[in-house]
Amino acid sequence: MSHCNTVLSQVLKLIPRHEFTKLEKKADTKRRRGAFSRWSQFLALTVAQLTGRSSLRDIEMTIGSQKQLRYHLGCQQIKKSTLARANENLSADFYQELFGKLYQRCCDRGDKHKFRFKRKLFSLDSSLIGLSMKLFPQANYNTMKAAYKLHLGLDHDGRLSCFSNGSNKT
Repeated sequence: MSHCNTVLSQVLKLIPRHEFTKLEKKADTKRRRGAFSRWSQFLALTVAQLTGRSSLRDIEMTIGSQKQLRYHLGCQQIKKSTLARANENLSADFYQELFGKLYQRCCDRGDKHKFRFKRKLFSLDSSLIGLSMKLFPQANYNTMKAAYKLHLGLDHDGRLSCFSNGSNKT
């Protein structure tokens, strides 16, 4: 059977794997060698986001059903308990630094617009994301509603969001 690139593998080519590995080694110096990799966690979270998966079991079943594709993407076997442990214990700072690297690459390639400004132009937006109080009791927006407020900054040079910050305080 011949191999063909999937849409997911084409999307993942936008993420420089050597930079990802460098950041992984820097962030995870004390992890054991055969531990669940950041790349596998990243792939699982990416698949979950792109396909609208709603649970760890759903993610496990989706990725488990495509063993040959998992192999070609360089992903380990995904178990829901392992993914849950990785999401709980591994620092999110790694992904923040990865975002910074990807953002820098996008800024370097961004389209230039015809308008000329003396200073850099940014827009700021804040949105309220409603949540279930049963599932997210820590997001107590007020006594009747659970929500997080998402602040998003847009850089008009590259038409990219340049920062985001979420809080449960308004």
